[in-house]
Formats: sequence, structure tokens, C-alpha cells
Amino acid sequence: MNKHEIDYKAIGSRIKNLRMQLGLSQGQLAEKSEITSVYLSNIENGHGKGSLPTFLRIANAIGCGVDTLLCDNIDESRQIYEERLGAMLVDCSEDELKLIVGTVKGLKEQIRSIEAYQPKSE
Repeated sequence: MNKHEIDYKAIGSRIKNLRMQLGLSQGQLAEKSEITSVYLSNIENGHGKGSLPTFLRIANAIGCGVDTLLCDNIDESRQIYEERLGAMLVDCSEDELKLIVGTVKGLKEQIRSIEAYQPKSE
């Protein structure tokens, strides 16, 4: 995918995950967002390309910022990813946290070693 293309599948997936976390059906979120259930289903599946006003209505209905919906498409999304990571760790036990930290450390080292051998593209 081109760096400047919008990843509608990622946006749809994020909307679906947030909707499910809130325990909302597609019909409920569609109604709150003032769109049809069919349109919401198409957006969630990446088949429909929502407009900015549509994403605003969905974000308001879910209670999040549009940047949360679009974070996979925004170059500067560090804060959003840090918040998501923090939210995933809230209910972890101490043993789970130790395992996660070790895994992330190893993954980070692996990524950096791979990136060191990749030429920078301009």
C-alpha cells in the first residue's frame, strides 16, 4: 500500500473493535451515527469508504477522537499507540507483565537489527 493511501480496512477494523468493546450492535452504532446498518457494515469490512463527516459521527457515537479511528493512517500516532498499549496492560498479572516486557524487548531488538540492514528509502 502506498504511504499516502488510506487504509479503509484498518479503519473499519478499529471501528468494529471499539463498537464491540462497548457492547454495541451494528444497528445501535449505525443509529447513533445516523447512518444505515448496511453502510456501517461495509465500512467495518473495508468495503465502504467512509467520508470524514461519517467518521466524525462514528467517533462521536463511540466516544473517541477521529485520530483514534485513523491512527493507522496518521504518521504521528505515537500517543495513540502508547495509550492502546497501556490499556492492554491494565489487567495483566505481574507474571504476565514480566513475560510481555521480555517479549517486547526481544522483538524491539529484532526489529532494530533488521532495520539496520535495510536501506533508507526516500
